[in-house]
Amino acid sequence: MTPLPPLATAHLFREVCSALHDLLASLGPDDWTKPTVHATRDVKDLVAHLLDGSLRRLSFQRDGHVIPAPEMRTFEAMVGFVQRLNSEWMVAARRLSPRVLMEMLRRADEEVAALFEGLDPEGPAIFSVAWAGEEWSQNWFDVAREYTEKWHHQQQIRDAVGRPGLTERRHLHPVIDTFLRGAPHAYRDVPAADGAGVDLVITGEAGGTWQLARAADRWELVTTRETPAVTTVELDADSAWRLWTKGLEPAEARARAVVRGDEALAAPVFRMVTIMA
Repeated sequence: MTPLPPLATAHLFREVCSALHDLLASLGPDDWTKPTVHATRDVKDLVAHLLDGSLRRLSFQRDGHVIPAPEMRTFEAMVGFVQRLNSEWMVAARRLSPRVLMEMLRRADEEVAALFEGLDPEGPAIFSVAWAGEEWSQNWFDVAREYTEKWHHQQQIRDAVGRPGLTERRHLHPVIDTFLRGAPHAYRDVPAADGAGVDLVITGEAGGTWQLARAADRWELVTTRETPAVTTVELDADSAWRLWTKGLEPAEARARAVVRGDEALAAPVFRMVTIMA
């Protein structure tokens, strides 16, 4: 079995940011207060959140500015800390005008793109991808995670203001591929015989087939697997990214999916979360 190779997304970061900046520049005054999929966050709040992410990235990684943090022994504690930082920033940013937010975001995103383009993809990342169960990550995965943050929050803004999304394969396929890197962690407590396989089939232009294999008491994403799948899960790409970012209820996603084989080996797909929430 051959493990899935690293995924390059640094070259796409400028594109997804440029599309976001163009979108925001086209919004009218009423668009900024439209509700989003997040119950307590409107469009302006999500823009502020994206700015916060870019400014924190530059401060921590480029400038070495580290803020005090409590001891976090669990994933839940880490999520709580991150969510507190997010909420504090969004409340403070409500004092800022949309124009100020846009100007700050454009500059910060340009500098983050340059930062990402200069990283060694296989070097150690400053942040691990915790939702994938990693205690440390390589830069390519950390950057890919940030790419999905820019993409999925932008899509939530586009949904809120009724604009089409960046759903062509070039932009959405890397999001799906990055999210599915969390599948082995989602399956970590699911027992199966060595050699058992699960096929995760995402339908549509941006989709594909991802293969999970069980070996040596762990699950792994592989490019090839000698044994046929015990279970196959099919889900469309739009439902998949919404499910894994908590924008679609698991029960609704399961109703949209096609499962062939052992239902217990399909269940982790509908429990998987690929954001810090």
